[in-house]
Amino acid sequence: MIQLNSLGPRLATGGTAELYAWEPGRVLKLYWQGAALDAVEREAERTRIARAAGAPAPAVFDVVLVEDRPGVVFERSDGPSMLQAIGEDPARAEAVAQQLAGLHAALHERSGAGLPPQREHLIRRINLGPLPARNKSPVLAAVRGLAQGAALCHGDFHPGNVIMTTAGPRVIDWFDATAGNPAGDFARTCLMLQYSRLPGTAEAAARQAVETVRQRFLDAYVEHYRALRPATAAVLVEWFPAVAAARIAEPIPAQERTTLLRVIDSLLAQD
Repeated sequence: MIQLNSLGPRLATGGTAELYAWEPGRVLKLYWQGAALDAVEREAERTRIARAAGAPAPAVFDVVLVEDRPGVVFERSDGPSMLQAIGEDPARAEAVAQQLAGLHAALHERSGAGLPPQREHLIRRINLGPLPARNKSPVLAAVRGLAQGAALCHGDFHPGNVIMTTAGPRVIDWFDATAGNPAGDFARTCLMLQYSRLPGTAEAAARQAVETVRQRFLDAYVEHYRALRPATAAVLVEWFPAVAAARIAEPIPAQERTTLLRVIDSLLAQD
């Protein structure tokens, strides 16, 4: 069995995993103790599918166990994330937002063949989450009534999951990738840009910098995506209840969960 002390330097720490240097040009995403091996294997497989479809996803080399913790060996992507770039230079917010939108729109031109259906993914998350009973039935009915698709959908596309390498952007964390309607993926990103907070591990200065440009960043992202895919953007609001209800099933801060529950209440009251 591989020992933790045999790994290279730790490069980053996140909510679900740590990142370690592996062999030259490779990194190990090592999940925390208790993570299921089959879940890690799903991330590896979905990343392979996205890369084969033409997305700028890292290559996948292996799934390993390190002291009973599962991990995936990926191609190494060196460079700051888009989120870090904004924190370092808030004046670049609009330019980075346009780049994010262009990259997202390009992903949605790719096929999601081989990935699980977006509808089933959303329904499973909604059923697992703390959505009040009064809202669950109308939200699930809305999900079943939404137009489906077969495009490549990342499922968690935001500036922290795009690495700006010298060879171009690399999109990471394909765990929630599905085949579906780009409008749902677009709505998820809009929701996160509007309401999600930076993790507590982020430096205070970076959090403050990002907060000052949050609305400008969101506006620029939506405007540029809408120019590239107007038909997708036109049905954006229809997807908000579903993606918000799925989001609250995730381990998010209580404040964000409360806000999203209020958003869902408000959206359902408008129907």
